[in-house]
Amino acid sequence: MTISATGIWNNPRPPVQALPRASRGFTLIEVLVVILIIGIIINFVTLSLGGRSPTDSLKTEARRFTSLIELAAEEALLQSELIGIVVEEDNYPFLVREGESWAASEETVFRRRNLPEGIHFELITEQKAAREAKGDTPTPDIVLLSSGELTPFEIKVTTDLTDDFFRITGSETGALALDYVDAY
Repeated sequence: MTISATGIWNNPRPPVQALPRASRGFTLIEVLVVILIIGIIINFVTLSLGGRSPTDSLKTEARRFTSLIELAAEEALLQSELIGIVVEEDNYPFLVREGESWAASEETVFRRRNLPEGIHFELITEQKAAREAKGDTPTPDIVLLSSGELTPFEIKVTTDLTDDFFRITGSETGALALDYVDAY
């Protein structure tokens, strides 16, 4: 190498020519974008196949019901009103006390909820038997009082696909418990 009069280094080697774009390969960003797109597609395929087990579906419904009871109990306490729940095999409507009778709740949070196909509720309580004997409708199976208390109950959340089930219990003090019961 020599220095010219202008102070620029003269390189006796010929300049290296850049390779054409087609032979250079992919940049790191291009590879990451492709991996991200593949991950998103795999995620959508997994969600659309519904790879949840029957026990997961039971747990989801049991938790949803327990959360709604807790929310309704808080609403009854804050609004100083009675809220009732009718527990049927495949749905559960919420009722509100209006004078001497019960009426369906008009709030969207406390609308009638239908259980997914194959999931069932079984209410185990003395009040259910008394209601069926009288034939009164609608009368709630579970009443949430404005004092934070509720009528004691036990509900089995079952499915046709497995012998396992979840048990939801409520005590007079308003305490709720969710237990998993393994069939084996």
